[in-house]
Amino acid sequence: MYLSILIFLTVLGASFNPVAAKDHQKSCTVRSGGSNTTDDAPAILKAFQKCGQDGRVIFEPTTYYVNSVMNVSWLKNVDIDIHGTLLMFSGRVADASSLQWSTDITYWLNNSMDVGYQNQSTALIIGGDEVRINGFGKGTFDGNGDYWYQWIRKQPNTSNYPGRPHAVTFDKLTNSVVRGLSFLRSQMWTMSIINSHNVLLDSIFVNNTGNWAQSSNTDGADTIRSSHITFNNWTVYNGDDSLSMKANSTDIAITNSKFYNGLGIAMGSIGQYKDQFETIERITVKNVEYENTLHAFYVKTWTADQNGYPPNGGGGGLGFASDMQLTNLTAKGLRGAAFAISQCTRFSGAPGQGNCTNSEFQIKNVVIDGLSGTSESTRVASLQCSAVEPCTNITIIDTSLQLDNGTLANGYLCGNVVNPVGFECTGAPCVGGSATGEC
Repeated sequence: MYLSILIFLTVLGASFNPVAAKDHQKSCTVRSGGSNTTDDAPAILKAFQKCGQDGRVIFEPTTYYVNSVMNVSWLKNVDIDIHGTLLMFSGRVADASSLQWSTDITYWLNNSMDVGYQNQSTALIIGGDEVRINGFGKGTFDGNGDYWYQWIRKQPNTSNYPGRPHAVTFDKLTNSVVRGLSFLRSQMWTMSIINSHNVLLDSIFVNNTGNWAQSSNTDGADTIRSSHITFNNWTVYNGDDSLSMKANSTDIAITNSKFYNGLGIAMGSIGQYKDQFETIERITVKNVEYENTLHAFYVKTWTADQNGYPPNGGGGGLGFASDMQLTNLTAKGLRGAAFAISQCTRFSGAPGQGNCTNSEFQIKNVVIDGLSGTSESTRVASLQCSAVEPCTNITIIDTSLQLDNGTLANGYLCGNVVNPVGFECTGAPCVGGSATGEC
């Protein structure tokens, strides 16, 4: 059989088997209940309670049905081994015995756990120190997202619906490694990383492409109040931010990764909380490939006017995004400006476009050195910056984006950009409400 952690929606009962490892480390093997009519969450929690500190928790190569929320935030010096895989094709499960997917969305809406930012919530919290999670290239978390994607499109709020959970939240995770995992059809954001430091996320595969419903707001990962986070060897297929750095994300590295179909790497949105000072600092992106993404890299801030409250409203935040360096980028079929800034993010109750240049959040010290490939857009850059806090020290060099007709993209649209380096502005950007980098 094959394994996955299925974030499913019913009731259940599995068992776990504690065994003493040869090195005298506590070891607990979680046994699956074998049916989606049972809930493996109690057995999983029991295993972590027994072996989550100075121990090892082992998931066998089988399917686990998680039908209730789990908070495992007190781990210490633990190995978590997730064996096996779940292969999915057009809604069918290959090489796995009969799985019946539950659709109890109501349970998750009423029970998902608070993330502590933007009124977001999650189905699973993992936290602690010296946590080593290994999926061996096969371990899979499956959020059963098709049901969510279909359901959310019938709601008045399709962006951030209250209670719609992230697949997993790493909260207060420190000095840890997560590697070799796949995430399929996450319910909303795949991964939120909050209050976490010194974490390597290596060899991660994300595919939030629905089998029979189009996904929405399914970011690959978002960092919040976290530092020294490394994303290495990621592959992300989705329709939203490939990866996103939000409030107080510092010393973030994104290397050797490939992003498909989404919006690209995002800084923000940020500046959503009125009068709060937040930063994004020291972001390094190197050796990244894009295919059919909207942008390669973009920054989005809220206006200075507060309209409503998070997650679907806000504005008036303070701070800056600085020291961001991107090198050796390649692209195939970019759909918009390769590099974009919009300081006009706004949702509920927003006024007219005249407020798009009043943000007090500044963007500065950005270097893009080396971007090649193909684009459907003539715009290399679209920089719609604030008139109150203009963008400064923006450098774009060594770019070569070819259009279908063989000519090179050569548009550099600038608004409130002071002393650009390596390029000359060729026109003005579109000024208007945006959450995706351009009007």
